[in-house]
This record gives sequence, structure tokens and C-alpha cells, in this order.
Amino acid sequence: MSTSPPAASITTPTPRRRGASKHSTVAAQLLEQIRSGHFPPGARLPSEPDLCRHFGVSRHTVRSALRSLYEKGLVLSQQGRGTVVQTAAATPRYAFACNSVDDLLQYAAAAPRELRQTSRRQVDPALAQWLGCGPGEDWWEMRTCRIEKQGQTVIAASRIYVPDRFAEAVAELATSPLPLFALIEQRYGHHIAQVRQNFSVAHATPDEATDLGLTVGAAVMCVERRFFDERGSLLEVSCSVHPPLGFRYEMTVRQIIGQGSA
Repeated sequence: MSTSPPAASITTPTPRRRGASKHSTVAAQLLEQIRSGHFPPGARLPSEPDLCRHFGVSRHTVRSALRSLYEKGLVLSQQGRGTVVQTAAATPRYAFACNSVDDLLQYAAAAPRELRQTSRRQVDPALAQWLGCGPGEDWWEMRTCRIEKQGQTVIAASRIYVPDRFAEAVAELATSPLPLFALIEQRYGHHIAQVRQNFSVAHATPDEATDLGLTVGAAVMCVERRFFDERGSLLEVSCSVHPPLGFRYEMTVRQIIGQGSA
């Protein structure tokens, strides 16, 4: 079995430009080292804690910087290897490949969210069976929509559920552009280790039909997502429905550079 090469060290950072944000400064310096060949394709970038120490910034700043490089198609997060350089030439992403948490974050940035309703409810037996929790537990339920920026049309209507212990993240959802799972990560220190997705065809409920501009009972594409942390604890369950003619799911298969087969 082949082993991953160690991550290269970072060269001395250049001074921060006046007016530049911290994450853009970190991204610019990493980009410079990728283009110069210090981090060639196939090389692993230093870990997030190492980048935090080197640049003297928070983990949130480092993740924003790495997300910027990801958007340019320069790096890819690989399970068990960290962040790996894919190319030294920027190739911006235009299509969504929702195969990772980073992809879901990019989807959230490109399609702004509108929070329609928030309520705290005691889970009945039917909902408990679907959520995978115990009847009688207190959970938060939110109804949201995702808006396509150019046409200002609703492209997704969602119901999101989280346990009552995440009430502070729920309260923050109204003013933050981040998805709820990202707020839970930031505020409570959980790490999203697994997202299980299930696709099916469903019929629009009255709320969904109103949000999407469809008739009640119209066919919709339904995407269920369950977010788990590294201990296997369920953090969030969401159900998003999309108009059948406007839904497209892309799966991208990439060659892993610099890693042989086992």
C-alpha cells in the first residue's frame, strides 16, 4: 500500500496588504506558493492547525482561505490525506458537485437562503421514526428556501431539523449566510464527518407548492441529508425538494493525484 507524502512546510509569509481581509491574505500567500511550485500538484498543504499557527489566524479564517482555493479548482480535500494541490492553474468551478461538505457550502453561497419559519416542537412517533430519534424529544424545525441569484426564483424548499441543544445556532440562522450545519460546527465544536444523502421523487406539500410555485401534489425531486459528527451523533436532518425540471445533480469522479492504488 502506498503512503501519502508528508506535507511541505510554508515559507515565510509576506506582509498583509492594507485593507485585505485575513482569509484573502492567507489564500493569496498559499496561491503564490502553489504557483511558484513550492506546493506542486499532488502535494499536501499543511494541516489546518499548522496553518493557524503559521499565519496567526483562527481556524475559521484558514477554512475560508482554503475554500477560496477550492473555488478556483486548485485544491481538493481528500479523506485521510487533508488538502491536496490539484493544479497550479486556476480553473473556476461553475457546476455544483455535492459530494462533500465543502460542495454544500459552495451551493449555499451561490443560492442565498430565506428563512420562512422556525418552531420548537416535541417529536411525535411518526417524525421520530423518520429522524431516527426517540418520541417526545424536543427538536427545532425550520422551513427555508434557496433563491437562484440571477432569476430570483426559488430552486429549493427545505425543512431542517436539529436537536434542541443547538438552539443558539438556530437563533443565529436568521442573520448568518452559513448553513445550519456550519453554524453548529463553529459554535459547538462538532466536526461533520459524514453526510448521508438519499434521493427520491415525492409530491409537493401545500407549503412546498407555495414556495416553488407548483400545484399541491406535483412531482418534485426530494433530497434528504443527515449530518453526523466523528462520534456518529446525528446533528441535523434536512429534506429539500426541487422543481423536477430545474433539478440537476452532478457527480464528479476525479483521479487522485500522487497516490497509487492499494
